[in-house]
Amino acid sequence: MAPHITEHIGVVPSPVLAEARLSLDPALLGRGTVDGAWWPRSREASVEFPILVAALNDQVGAILRLGVDVRDWDSLPRRIRVGGRVVRVGWFANVNHKIIVTRGRQDHVLLLVVPPGAPAAAAKSALALAGEGGSRRPEEILAAAGLATGTGDRPPERTVAAGSGRLEGGTPPPDHSVRRPN
Repeated sequence: MAPHITEHIGVVPSPVLAEARLSLDPALLGRGTVDGAWWPRSREASVEFPILVAALNDQVGAILRLGVDVRDWDSLPRRIRVGGRVVRVGWFANVNHKIIVTRGRQDHVLLLVVPPGAPAAAAKSALALAGEGGSRRPEEILAAAGLATGTGDRPPERTVAAGSGRLEGGTPPPDHSVRRPN
């Protein structure tokens, strides 16, 4: 089924926060390739993103925007509402197994996305490795945890069908995300 882009705005119930599977480098210095990892339960962004944002709001401060890889999700909301705040969601053609979390104009946290269907032991290993910071690239962390990083762990490229708002196979949709300053 092709992903669907919506105007959906979700609200996260507070008990869900304890269930966010997230690890962060305690220093969050932004010197590594990733600053932590997140293991979503599904590919449904409208369900998973509010859980992530609520957990991050508690741990690192107010989240303004998410930049995600369009190929990792079955549906993409343009924005979500968490804790009374609206968080915009932008997408990239390929951010290499990561989510770019924006806290401020030049304040980004890069999270490795562990595939939702990953075995628990491998996913926990990837969470721990990414939470250490360092210079390992996402695919190296996933490989070290025993998770495939080839084309088999992602669906085929997708694009927005003209005028439909639905994603289909082919070229990725236009980039609607925040750009890092040069």
